[in-house]
Amino acid sequence: MDPVESETHRRLLALLTRGQTDQDTIAGRLSPDERAARGELHAWSAKDHVAHNNFWRQDAVRRLQAALDGSEPPDTERDDTQTLLLNDRVFEEQRETLWEELVTETARLRAETAALIQRLTADDIAQRGRYPWQRGGSLGGLIFVNWYDHPAEHWADIYLSRGEIDRALELRQAVVATVGELFAHDPTLYSYMVYKLGGMYARNARSEQAIGAIREALTVNPSLIEWVRKDTDLDPLRALPSFLAIDET
Repeated sequence: MDPVESETHRRLLALLTRGQTDQDTIAGRLSPDERAARGELHAWSAKDHVAHNNFWRQDAVRRLQAALDGSEPPDTERDDTQTLLLNDRVFEEQRETLWEELVTETARLRAETAALIQRLTADDIAQRGRYPWQRGGSLGGLIFVNWYDHPAEHWADIYLSRGEIDRALELRQAVVATVGELFAHDPTLYSYMVYKLGGMYARNARSEQAIGAIREALTVNPSLIEWVRKDTDLDPLRALPSFLAIDET
């Protein structure tokens, strides 16, 4: 059987398509001036977000290729401080790159990623810890983060910067729906995505929706209560009786 016929392969190829659609959708809402805008180091423009996502898509390509040829990819699995420095470096290197060039690069990376996915077996993709440099993760998880979930965070940031809060929330709601559809076998992943959506609701003064999402995440994955107790994103909720009741159940 051709590997691409497996459910594992279909899920990941669907993620590439949905990730591309999310980028195309936000591109369609930007004016030519917004697409061409030049950002600052810690105040990125839309094209800086695309450049950043392309870097991490390229990182996924390197890791998929390493899985196929037995090599070891560059170490990008670093602590938060090192990752921030790396992201700053990418910004400086790409800040003059034109929007059109970045979009072309996204298309190239998508095609290359799809071709590599189809060369890997379902076990290669799904098994955790199969490759030491993944530090316990899986190639499937890598694709999910680098091609879908993490870019969606950046597209949401762009919407928020434009004051389009509902669109940002709809994007994160779509991530939850996608995980529920494609990864129904992985309730833990679903709980993480619902929890992240709850945090976004909380940060944007949607208290009732935030508490509903947190309750749902905890129903699926009760261990998340430790995150609930420490997460500063949830601070706007802490005085609400309905939130206080969460920790009492």
